[in-house]
Amino acid sequence: MEKLHELEQASLCGKELHIDLWYPDVPGSKVNKLVLGLVDVRAADDIRISYDKKRNGWKIEQASIFQWDGDDDSCDPDWQEVAFIQAWARERDKR
Repeated sequence: MEKLHELEQASLCGKELHIDLWYPDVPGSKVNKLVLGLVDVRAADDIRISYDKKRNGWKIEQASIFQWDGDDDSCDPDWQEVAFIQAWARERDKR
């Protein structure tokens, strides 16, 4: 796993971390998905968030495989969509 030494365009506002995905579908873009994990006494699966341009909204995925045999080179976590959030779904009518 490549570690980023510098995270560009992230900001802390109170207790919220704000991260923008900059043109994730442009060829050469380094980042097109965000994996969010939790470190706590409570266990929780990581989620993977990406923008689905065709459906115009956020796709949220969860993995189903968390351990692999020592001889398994693929280490495929089997990410599957568990939620979709339409862009601008909560925009208020200006009238």
